[in-house]
Amino acid sequence: MKPWMYQALKMVVGTFFAIEIAALLNLDYSVTAGVIVLLSIQSTKIKSIQLALKRSIATFLGLGLSVVLFLLFGYELYIFILALLLFIPLAYMAKVEDGIVVTTVLISHVFLGKDLSYALNAIYLLAIGVIVALLVNIYMPSYKRKIIKEIDDIDQSLRDEIKKMIDLDDSGFAQLEALINKALSRIQFESDNHLFSPKDMNIEYVSMRKEQLRYLKEIHTDIKKVQLSAYKKIVIDFLCDIRSGIGKDNMAKPLLIHLEQIRQDFKTKALPATRSEFEERAILYHILFDIEGFLMAKIHYHELIDTE
Repeated sequence: MKPWMYQALKMVVGTFFAIEIAALLNLDYSVTAGVIVLLSIQSTKIKSIQLALKRSIATFLGLGLSVVLFLLFGYELYIFILALLLFIPLAYMAKVEDGIVVTTVLISHVFLGKDLSYALNAIYLLAIGVIVALLVNIYMPSYKRKIIKEIDDIDQSLRDEIKKMIDLDDSGFAQLEALINKALSRIQFESDNHLFSPKDMNIEYVSMRKEQLRYLKEIHTDIKKVQLSAYKKIVIDFLCDIRSGIGKDNMAKPLLIHLEQIRQDFKTKALPATRSEFEERAILYHILFDIEGFLMAKIHYHELIDTE
């Protein structure tokens, strides 16, 4: 079943039960409880809880203010408008503006009923709507298998992009970038539905690949500026080694040692004889620094997961 189908089903079921519960408790405006459910079901558990808290704060703020005004000045239309005039800016200042619409409806119940007992009725309606919404949102479909598959696709796409650079083909990073962004979004969604689970390290892994992509783009830009030479071939051969080491294992440390050996080897070579040779050697040195950043991103990732 697609996510929007789950969402629609939960909205319908939650609305029905909220209205029935409110009716069984002989609450006035019982349909409002169902509407609150409809407005409170969000795409993730965390969003639902955050919205429930904001709605609750906004309702107590708005009802408290309006009850005081109705007691002092009576149940007049201009008092109802005054209550809204004061409540809405306060809701924005308190950052609970998501509760303005529901609270306005509940305040209107007190105004139309011209009795303070409707304020308690409103609190019951809110409680039923919010609790039912949270309960029906307990179940969320899991995307763990899809996330694992997307991470594998990211690693393979990374290998493919490095292969293009090795073959001196023009690389386009749009597909890899799209895979990374899609995976990050899905992992965050999954994390927001597991309130008490340990930190999902998949998001750190994909973020690491995103950082590596930034370095890879720099390497790609620079390597096109250098003519084929013995020095460029050394760098390209090293990229082959990096490509072979792409995966979940920590192959970056031995590769970093190899990189330092290449740097030392470059230092023993004869100095450039011409300006163009000097410029190309400088670009190659810059590429080596970007490769170091690429490898360090993976090393930092492994250091992070070792401390978790």
